[in-house]
Amino acid sequence: MNFYVLLSREDTIYYLRIYHLIVALLMLCCGIIQIEFLIRTIKLPKLDEPHEIPDPALIGAIALTLGIMLGYLYFIVFDYAFQSCDKLVDALYPSELFIEAIYDVLMATFSGLSLIYILHRRFYGAISSNLDKVGRLFINITFAVVWMKVVIYKGYLSHQELCQRKELEGYWCPVIKRHYECNPASELHGTQKMWYYINKGLLASSIISCASEFFPILLVTHWLACGGAEERAEDIEKRMKRKEGVRGMLREFMKDVSRVYVEHHSLESKPLVVSKYLIAFFILITPIVMIMSTLKWLFYFYYTIDFDDLVDEHYMTNDYINLAANACQVFFFGALYGFSRTIKNERLDAHHKAHARGDISIIFGCCCVLFIKLILQSVEIEYQRVDGFIILSDAIIQNINLIMVQATQWLQYFAVRRLLALSDKDCISTKKFLPLACFAGLLLAWIHFGVTFFETSLIKYQLTDEKFPFSSTTLICMIFTQTLFPADYLFAFTISGCYLEFLQRYLNMGYFQLGEPRIFQGGHGHGHGHGHDSDEHKQEDDENDHKSKVASMLYAASVLHRKRFEERGNSTSSSEVSPRSTVSRKEE
Repeated sequence: MNFYVLLSREDTIYYLRIYHLIVALLMLCCGIIQIEFLIRTIKLPKLDEPHEIPDPALIGAIALTLGIMLGYLYFIVFDYAFQSCDKLVDALYPSELFIEAIYDVLMATFSGLSLIYILHRRFYGAISSNLDKVGRLFINITFAVVWMKVVIYKGYLSHQELCQRKELEGYWCPVIKRHYECNPASELHGTQKMWYYINKGLLASSIISCASEFFPILLVTHWLACGGAEERAEDIEKRMKRKEGVRGMLREFMKDVSRVYVEHHSLESKPLVVSKYLIAFFILITPIVMIMSTLKWLFYFYYTIDFDDLVDEHYMTNDYINLAANACQVFFFGALYGFSRTIKNERLDAHHKAHARGDISIIFGCCCVLFIKLILQSVEIEYQRVDGFIILSDAIIQNINLIMVQATQWLQYFAVRRLLALSDKDCISTKKFLPLACFAGLLLAWIHFGVTFFETSLIKYQLTDEKFPFSSTTLICMIFTQTLFPADYLFAFTISGCYLEFLQRYLNMGYFQLGEPRIFQGGHGHGHGHGHDSDEHKQEDDENDHKSKVASMLYAASVLHRKRFEERGNSTSSSEVSPRSTVSRKEE
């Protein structure tokens, strides 16, 4: 249905609204399943501890839910207020507005219900029944379908005004059969005209951007709420234990030990040694890259405001600032990745690594999509040069900037996937530079978010204004490039959540305090501990770990002892078997 809506040369907007109804029906069925789970589990016993969802992801999900709910209700009011202007609401018939209102209400309701469902699911995890398995699968499929629909709607079907350009005659157009009577730019007056431009320039795209970032987060948090991270952590720990030499061999005999058995391997390793030259390098380069990136945002903002005048002058200062800032970011994230490679796999914490899996998967997918966007942008820049819109030196600098931005994104992916798996002990060893580096990464992520907004605004402006004499090939490249820009927003939002999660770990340990900090080295969770209570809990945990280690070693020794007598008994005849070995066999 996605492809039919895209390729149909009939009344595409009409078929898009029919597709909206189909997606709304899917959301309605999914909502019924979620409500059934909420009712069914009221009387079921809860887990001793709810499955953990990182606080940054949880805060982001709540904020995006509020944005979507208020945003889609805003769409209903906007369509009702401007129903007299058919072009502004993309509707020729009253039934179309009714269909759109139904979809908007279901979208807002479904987003809020999904968040409530996930928060409730944390207390039960994945229930081992066929009904629950089918329900979880259907919910994940619904999240994925709605996400795909939102991305397509944002990227390709939001360029209705392109049909007015003569360069695209004969090409596909989403409103090729639509002939509107109202012209919003000339017929609206007063506050209506003000809200028309606010909606066109900011609100509409911001609400759709919230939706395009919300559903990937729902998929990740749903996986975490079902206990996927804990299962993944257990699998990682089992693989780590097999590599521990003699201890791994001993644990192979303990078949009745629970899968939840955990040993803090990182606590037994030597302290992480960080070079003082590396610390000095990060303390030096981090403020520089933050200042240069802030200047990049400021100059790009100025370039966006005075674009019409500056583009005629072939204004190059913005490109030079981008070049310097991107070069600093490549060095910064390259050094961060180089440091992460010096940390051996044995030092990584299985629980932190498992909890970061969802975010890392999203970042990897974004990097792959953004690589395709890099190719399209390079082709677009070349055709803009051929069209005489930019000069050769500007095209070369822009291509270099694009390559460096892509390099920083991949470097962040490879660095963050290891840094998020650091144990708390190694976090303390890196306290002199890593919190500052993560704060810089957070700032750079939001600067990238802002620059992406400026880029998309300029592309929309150039696409809809006929005074820019682009060829049809250039316009098609710009359209498809605009389609992939949601991946930039999703990357910046997700990577900033990763840096926030890392900063939160330092905050929970007691850093970012004035005076002498009170340090608390927590476990794998995200809880807080203070004062003597945390020390007592830590001593109790150490004693319990010590007792469990001693008990497991004694049990393994007894198993080896019995195995030795079995082998000795098998090597002798049955008449020479001692009573003691016979007893051993019976015990076995």
